[in-house]
Amino acid sequence: MHKKWVKISIICAILGYLVFSIFAFSFRSKNQVCKAVLVEISDSSSLRFITKRNVVSLLDRSGINPVGGTMKDIRTDQIEMVLEKQPRIKQAECYKTPDGKIKVVVKQREPILRIMNNGHGYYVDSEGKTMPISSDFTAYVPVASGAISEKFAKNELYDFALFLKRNKFWDAQIEQIYVDYNEEVELVPRVGDHIIALGKLDSYEYKLEKLMSVYKDGFSRTGWNKYRRVDLRYENQVVCTKR
Repeated sequence: MHKKWVKISIICAILGYLVFSIFAFSFRSKNQVCKAVLVEISDSSSLRFITKRNVVSLLDRSGINPVGGTMKDIRTDQIEMVLEKQPRIKQAECYKTPDGKIKVVVKQREPILRIMNNGHGYYVDSEGKTMPISSDFTAYVPVASGAISEKFAKNELYDFALFLKRNKFWDAQIEQIYVDYNEEVELVPRVGDHIIALGKLDSYEYKLEKLMSVYKDGFSRTGWNKYRRVDLRYENQVVCTKR
């Protein structure tokens, strides 16, 4: 009988301790103060448009830096919303850690084309949205210049730049894109001292297939620098102009 009461006493003590611990932890959690903001730039190895310092500075300027605030009052969704309004940030994920910190994971927008138009420059990203040029980092993407409206940049040019990016050879070969007032396009390659007259941005896949045939069958024998202009605007032929 004595042993039975001892067991019951121990069980009651354990239950009492657990209940006390739960209430104490709950009280402490509600009044826990944020100690720090931990920022992670998930794609910092390939893009450097945003730094950890930029993120903290943006939270400071917006008046929502959580450090010093009570954890229960911190709205992580508000932090995400403010960060995702920044034109260089594609996605922000924010959550609370058990040790009283706020973790922010940021993913940057990925540019696929740089537009230079009458002294005004911006990027078009992988989703067809514009983003500002950075003075701290330059993306290694084709540069388009000339008479380029933002509508043309975000539609026809975006589709073309996306095609180039997805094709390993053309992504490496095409360095510059020039657009005239009739929205006809010329390309400047990285290899070869010639201009490529592409014309309107229609059937560009077929036109570049013709150019690839010229590269393989013609330029491989005559050399890359024999011609100054390669014209792809005609349906069934490629016109090469010698130097």
